[in-house]
Amino acid sequence: MRVFPLRAALPTMLAMSALAATPPLAAAEEGLTLSGVKGVRLLDAGSFVVSGQASTAREETFEFLQRPDGGVTLLSATTMSDGSVRVQARYDYDAGWKAVAAVGQGLYGDEPVRVEMQASPGAVAIRVRGSKTRVDRTVPCPAGCFMDMAPSGSPMFVMTRHYDRAKGGEQSYQWAAQDLPRPFTSPDDQRAALRLRQERALRRLDGSTVKIRDYEMVERIPTPDGGVFVMEFDLWTDDAERPMGYRINRIAGRPPAAPIVGFRKGYEDLQAQLAADAAR
Repeated sequence: MRVFPLRAALPTMLAMSALAATPPLAAAEEGLTLSGVKGVRLLDAGSFVVSGQASTAREETFEFLQRPDGGVTLLSATTMSDGSVRVQARYDYDAGWKAVAAVGQGLYGDEPVRVEMQASPGAVAIRVRGSKTRVDRTVPCPAGCFMDMAPSGSPMFVMTRHYDRAKGGEQSYQWAAQDLPRPFTSPDDQRAALRLRQERALRRLDGSTVKIRDYEMVERIPTPDGGVFVMEFDLWTDDAERPMGYRINRIAGRPPAAPIVGFRKGYEDLQAQLAADAAR
């Protein structure tokens, strides 16, 4: 879901075929541009530094803003460490943290593209426009969908806010996704399953304590041949569900060629403790 080069491993996955035509979305008004948000309250802001090979190493900055209507806007900007691409995304949620709309500025090779996603009852419409690229697709979402525009990692953590800790166990969520650095559109019924493994307090170098929630996430992406492409993650939040970090453990059953860990800048001492625990 978050490491866009890996999707190339899915034989031109879905190959942009079977794209269902939908009526074009209305052009976003100024209030829906990446920066046009008025009267907001800053809920959280930070940066993820993501390790890995050249195709995955990057830094993502993010802001969660509460709007006057009670809803939340997430702003995300990701820059690859090798300077190959920088992309931006905005996600709008209602007061219950349900995805309503998203807009992104991407780059497919040398082609700038604009990505728009819009929720409606039972579906999410995806629209991409560039000088050469044109995508119109509707993803069926009977129970609603989360929205994602890789390579951003921050939208994953909206999912943890919907996790029912009283119920526990594995809980599954559907996603509608469109990549920003390449023309990949999610298939029907792309899902991520989340399970809270534990909640524990970690002591920081300054003597303070942070309570960390340790989630396991398994993403399942249907493939054109009837199979399923699987990625296994760790997700970490604090007890206020603020994003702290994530790690990709297995891709299609195998560990990544180089460790892929995204962790919140300024909390490297917690990252070291979590990595040490995983090695035991």
